[in-house]
Amino acid sequence: MHKVSEEPDSAPKLVRHKDVIRLVGFGWYFASSLGVGLGGGIALDSGLDTEPIFLLVGLLIGTAAGFYGMFKMLMPLYKRDARDRDVLSGSNE
Repeated sequence: MHKVSEEPDSAPKLVRHKDVIRLVGFGWYFASSLGVGLGGGIALDSGLDTEPIFLLVGLLIGTAAGFYGMFKMLMPLYKRDARDRDVLSGSNE
C-alpha cells in the first residue's frame, strides 16, 4: 500500500468555532431572507389578487438580500485568511 507523504512544514489548518458559527448564521440568514421575501410576496399577491407578480418580486428581493448578507459575512473571513497567509509567508506590507 502506498502512503501519502506529508510535507514537514505544513501544519493542519485549524477550524475556529467562531467561523463555523458565522457560516451557520449565514445559512439561517439566507433561508430567512428567502422566507420573508416569499412570505411577503404571497401575502401581497393574495391581498391584491395579483397572483405571481409579488411572489417573484419577493423571491428576487430575498435572494438579493441573502447574497448581500453572504458577502458581508464572508468578507472578514477572506481578509483574515489573506492576512494569515501574509504573516506565514513573511511579507508584511
